[in-house]
Amino acid sequence: MLDIYEKITELLHNNETFAVLTIIGAEGSTPRGVGTKMIVMSDQTTYGTIGGGCVESAAITAALEALKEGGPRLVDYALEEEEKGGVGMRCGGKVQLSIEILQPKPTLLVIGSGYIASALVTLGKLVDFNVTVLDPFAKKNDFLEADLVIAETVDKGVAGLKITPQTYIVIVTRHQYDEPALREVINSEATYIGMVGSKNRVEMAFNTLKKEGILGDSLSRVYAPIGLDIGAETPAEIATSIIAEIIKHRRGGTGRNLALGRV
Repeated sequence: MLDIYEKITELLHNNETFAVLTIIGAEGSTPRGVGTKMIVMSDQTTYGTIGGGCVESAAITAALEALKEGGPRLVDYALEEEEKGGVGMRCGGKVQLSIEILQPKPTLLVIGSGYIASALVTLGKLVDFNVTVLDPFAKKNDFLEADLVIAETVDKGVAGLKITPQTYIVIVTRHQYDEPALREVINSEATYIGMVGSKNRVEMAFNTLKKEGILGDSLSRVYAPIGLDIGAETPAEIATSIIAEIIKHRRGGTGRNLALGRV
């Protein structure tokens, strides 16, 4: 018998995003009782059951919609014939379901090392990201707060990582291997890709990749030059502007001043 809680733990450990359906209300005759849970993945794979039949089919559809929107919802179903406003069942009862979206902790992948990378690790942990540093010369002792330090070339390092829609990538190689780094991650599932560099340096890197056949549409997803314009100068300030931009991207903020009368 499937232990739904063990499955939830396993999926989160594997960095999966999924919906958990729970019966929170039941009246009359219903196939399953309050507390029954079911997992729905974005590819329509399911684990567990809330009773099968038309109500489960309708609930799966609602869960898939919630996964696309990225937010929870409550749904109510009458277990009656469709002509009576129900879902096509004859139980005669009613159920209320909660649909929760569970996501793994987001990952900040810092490609490169140096002072900005070090500050990014500290700030990334502060805002509750898992943080990975990838750089051929990276040393764990230099990034004690990082969850993972990979001392490999970017191609080998990226190949060994699982990049998901919960991954935020910052390229800060001090221009030693900007193009190889972009080349490896540009078509990944990462929700955010940013690169440190001046406008001229960014244009040079983009032109190199365009000559290799990488389309401008792919490059347009890259935040470069990276960060919000806060007048940052020091490595810590630059890292702060980058993390601020990542939070803005993640939470859907505007980046405007909150003080009244200020733009």
